[in-house]
Amino acid sequence: MYAFLSYQTGEKEVAGEVRDLLASLGIKSFTAHDDIEVSEEWRQKILEELGKADVFIPLLSQAYYASPWCMQESGIAAFRDGLAIIPLSLDGSIPPGFISHIQSTKVQPGKIELSSLLPGLAKKDVNFVIDFVIEKIKRSASFRGAEANFAMIVPLVGKATNDQILRLLKISSANGQVLHASQVAHEFIPPLVEKYGNLLDPDDLEKLKQVVEQYA
Repeated sequence: MYAFLSYQTGEKEVAGEVRDLLASLGIKSFTAHDDIEVSEEWRQKILEELGKADVFIPLLSQAYYASPWCMQESGIAAFRDGLAIIPLSLDGSIPPGFISHIQSTKVQPGKIELSSLLPGLAKKDVNFVIDFVIEKIKRSASFRGAEANFAMIVPLVGKATNDQILRLLKISSANGQVLHASQVAHEFIPPLVEKYGNLLDPDDLEKLKQVVEQYA
């Protein structure tokens, strides 16, 4: 997966923050001020990068609206078939023009979280996102972290394969930080056990049921 970040020059630090978040997912991204060589024909380069991107992420602000180039990038992206568009609003600005029908997510520069990107990325490749979050849940090292990580997968469970659900339940059973996180045990695990418990071997299923009963 490859992302194109569209932003006004003064917000390149925020673009770098989003770029780093994408990199943590294994997603490469194009940021004009980092990736265009001084000698390149930058207009042509931008068109080329827009043409091969899978994801378009505009960083919306009043400054973005004032940039003709940013607005043109959004207009081009709107007519790219198969391009996932994830508008991030830095100051409450809403998506402009041909992308005005797409819901934006309000973010705070310096504190942008993966949860702001995952729903949009899931529209492009839901299995990629589910697999990533399952691995993130597996690495949970605290109760609070487990709850935050698990919350990211809850909206995606209905689109997960049986193999993904099985991995999720096995990870939940094996990692005590996940299994005994109050919100996970009380809210998240019970409906999964009820609907998909038949996928587990009897020992893992019994272990999960005991914890669910403990937190009921």
